[in-house]
Amino acid sequence: MKFQWRLPLLAILLGTIISGCSVQSPSKPPISATEQSRNSATELLEKAKKAKPIKAAELRAEAAQILLSINQKENAFQVLNDIDISLLPPTMRFDIAKLKAEAAIEENQPEKALDNLAQLKALSQTGLPKEQEIQFLHLEAQAFNQQSALFSEAQSLIKLSLLLDNDEEKQQIHDEIWNRLIQLDDTTRSSLLRSGSNSYYEQGWLELINELSSNKQLDTQYQAINNWSVLWEGHPAKRLPPSSLRGLNTQTLNARKIAILLPLEGELAKPAAAIKEGILMAHFRQQQPNTPSPELLFLDSEKINTPIQLSAILEQEQVDLVIGPLSKEYVNDIASDTHINTPILALNHTDNISREGLYQFGLSADDETRQIAETAWNDGIRNAAILIPNRAWGERIATSFTEHFTALGGKVVSTQAFGETSNFSADIAAFLSTDKSTERYKKVRQAIYTRKIEFEEHRRQDIDAIILTALPNDARQLTPILAFHFAGDLPIYATSHIYSGNSDPIQDQDLNRIKFLDTPWSLNAPSQNKVLIAQERADTNTRFGRLYALGLDAYRLFPYLQQLGALPGTEIEGETGKLSISHDGIIKRNLIWAEYREGTPSIIE
Repeated sequence: MKFQWRLPLLAILLGTIISGCSVQSPSKPPISATEQSRNSATELLEKAKKAKPIKAAELRAEAAQILLSINQKENAFQVLNDIDISLLPPTMRFDIAKLKAEAAIEENQPEKALDNLAQLKALSQTGLPKEQEIQFLHLEAQAFNQQSALFSEAQSLIKLSLLLDNDEEKQQIHDEIWNRLIQLDDTTRSSLLRSGSNSYYEQGWLELINELSSNKQLDTQYQAINNWSVLWEGHPAKRLPPSSLRGLNTQTLNARKIAILLPLEGELAKPAAAIKEGILMAHFRQQQPNTPSPELLFLDSEKINTPIQLSAILEQEQVDLVIGPLSKEYVNDIASDTHINTPILALNHTDNISREGLYQFGLSADDETRQIAETAWNDGIRNAAILIPNRAWGERIATSFTEHFTALGGKVVSTQAFGETSNFSADIAAFLSTDKSTERYKKVRQAIYTRKIEFEEHRRQDIDAIILTALPNDARQLTPILAFHFAGDLPIYATSHIYSGNSDPIQDQDLNRIKFLDTPWSLNAPSQNKVLIAQERADTNTRFGRLYALGLDAYRLFPYLQQLGALPGTEIEGETGKLSISHDGIIKRNLIWAEYREGTPSIIE
């Protein structure tokens, strides 16, 4: 007899039968459905005491189901525990063992559930039928899950996946296997890989997770999964990889013709020329013998300056990808347009507008403020003060940092804009409230008409760290003034503006202990691309020189746009940072942390 876990319906039917067969005295109150069910269970248990083992087990199982239907779980579990499944025929044995395991899992007693399942397995010498084996493995995985036994749960799920015929169900189990194995620490995973006791399927899963979890770089992962696929041709995960890896099967963007949309005149012509040079360097260096490379079509964004004009040119020239434009206004226009279907890698960011096929990439300070906020928060900073130049771009940085930091739970207690060099001391005094300390002293002295007052100037005490945005010359003058106003002990986190790109140990002694972010282009040893550009240009180690890196990365990035979008958490190692793509097509840059030591930037590993 096979028991179903449809307890409310069973209780209702039993209650209906009992109430229909009994005759109630008009003078007595009607018996509640719960009481009727309890009486039925009691009656079944009484019959079980007098019945033979098989019949007794059947009656106890029915009684347990009734008790569960009226939420008397403890009594129901006790009834189930009294059933000795070894006395039962195979079909009933499975049903009772399943009920006992489900009850134990319901009570969060995974050890008892596993004991019941192990007893069932030991008694089933010829094995369980397929459908029963599927149910068995489901229960076993649930019990291991309650124990947080990741690999044991994965082993049960791997066996389960081999029994499933439906691809949708199998895919769900493959995703669960991946999610369990990805949580294993490196030491455990390494030990399991070398154990020699894994099945073919278990070893294949471990090899796959090992290949892909050790490196987030997309191009490396892409090669790793191709290598794994060759070695594990018959593995189920090759045909149905975990959902999170599907993006690795997405083809790289094969662009035969790329339009470079940049201004040839106007205020953005000079930065555009540097970006163009970076693109051309990447284009020529990536060419391989006997391998076709994209054709580059250069368009002047000053002349082709509307989405409608651009759409016509792209269709006429059969362009596969656009890199550009550079103007924020033009990018906004494209983001709001419906005419262009060609993928676009814009070199600026919109005003919170996104659409499918538009990727936004640039040297945005938002990437820096986000990282500074996260690092400061992780360092235990809860109250921050912001010091910025009295410029529009300084205000934007302050606003961006404040948004990120407050979202994490932090508080910005002060924001001060500094102006001319001659006013730095007054600006810092206002920033740290030392001017208020002095003013209070003067008022007290006037009130009591004496000069014999002990006075110690001090700064405000509600600041954990200073967030600084300043160009090198300003920063060199600001930091001694901060120390003079009793802020020399406060950690300082700075944006990349503090570093010119050229190390100057003598002038930068006052910047010691300041932590800041910058690009690999500026902080790492020069790449071959940078060396080649530096042979022709003298400005590669300046803030302007980062635009060459932007061009290099735009070309390096384009083949992987679709894959990066499909694989959250993966990235490409670029000259402007580690590059990833958010769900709205914005390319995020993770920069390098450095700290001034003895006047020289030292990379923080």
